[in-house]
Amino acid sequence: MDSVAAILLAAGSSRRMGKKNKLLLPYQGRSMIEHQVEEIQQSSLTNFRVVLGHDAEKIGAILPSQINTVFNANHLTGMTSSIQSGIEAVQENVKGYMICLSDMPWVTAKDYDEILHFFLKNIDKYPRLIVQPVYQQRRGHPVIFSSYYKKELLDHTAPEGCREVIRMNKKEVRHLDMKAPNVLKDIDTPGDYQATSIND
Repeated sequence: MDSVAAILLAAGSSRRMGKKNKLLLPYQGRSMIEHQVEEIQQSSLTNFRVVLGHDAEKIGAILPSQINTVFNANHLTGMTSSIQSGIEAVQENVKGYMICLSDMPWVTAKDYDEILHFFLKNIDKYPRLIVQPVYQQRRGHPVIFSSYYKKELLDHTAPEGCREVIRMNKKEVRHLDMKAPNVLKDIDTPGDYQATSIND
């Protein structure tokens, strides 16, 4: 049994970046989405889906052929629909779902593994577990939801993610302190991208 399914959300319209899709921008010699996929592939996560929507053909064309992709026909409605598309695509029995954001290129394979192993260490004792990484008391991503929340996640109606699911179940949340701010940093605007010098 694959213990945790990783769901990488790559369906967004990237509106705040302007005309360019941020996932196709260069990062360390390849596109940002290719970099994120490679980091997850290098981690211990073996059950992996990429949820596509906006620019699905362009993004899908540059991904490795062995990557399982899911098309979210409702991607314009917001992030929640992509989370739900990813969960619905996982047919195996899993202990949890790791929701990964594709505009966070600083998250490394080591970070994914640290969060994954913390979840696996605690899930049998806490079947309703939600794991959220934090850095200096600031909450970040990716978050792992126990499969206990599958129905709640699929029924969730707020369009922009599942923060409310976390809030409603805050007693079940375990925070994992990270040694670096990788889990906090994302790229939304041209300024974010230029400020990082990642396109050098």
